Amino acid sequence: MQQTGRGIWLAIQQAGLMSIALIVVIWVVQGINAADGYRLDGQFGLVSRNTGSLWHIFTMPFLHLNMEHIESNTMPLLILSFVAALGGLRYFWMATGFIVVVDGLGTWLISPANVNTVGASGLIFGYLGFVVARGLFTRRIWQVAIGALMAVYYFWTLPLLFPDAVTTQNNISWQGHLCGLIAGIGAALLVGSLSREADRVAEAPSPHALPPNFPSF
Repeated sequence: MQQTGRGIWLAIQQAGLMSIALIVVIWVVQGINAADGYRLDGQFGLVSRNTGSLWHIFTMPFLHLNMEHIESNTMPLLILSFVAALGGLRYFWMATGFIVVVDGLGTWLISPANVNTVGASGLIFGYLGFVVARGLFTRRIWQVAIGALMAVYYFWTLPLLFPDAVTTQNNISWQGHLCGLIAGIGAALLVGSLSREADRVAEAPSPHALPPNFPSF
């Protein structure tokens, strides 16, 4: 389905507002958390293998350890959420929910027992996997092109997906990053399937349409 110029501009506006709103929310939570001595991290961070903490998969992305942590996440989250939302807000929210749940469950399962994980990094890597893989499943050229651009731009983040001296020394959750990336690819597969089906329905002739050259009265 082709979009008009006005439709494209509207999609850009909606994606921009959505990404800005997301950043505002995590910074508001950061302000509250910092003012409270970061106690929210302990109360609502995701503690691996702790069943009572399992629902914290929904709060983990909004919490950060300190200002440096949230500052390092802000720009990638702004860029990647904007690009992810360009495909439509319905698909964006569907992908976001999928990423949060799958990344959270994966992090909870494979991280060392009783480790408390906070931060939007899993969501960021989820959006990265989503925008890189999305075009391959939706078969839209512009999404393939943007995905390739994002893959090249964020290629330097690959070491953060595996355990090494840097991730260990800095207490970086490579598990959250890896699970997020996998979740994003899964979300791209889901959205791509739904998008192609929606295109087929939109392009199919109406069952009530008249055959060619059939006289109407």
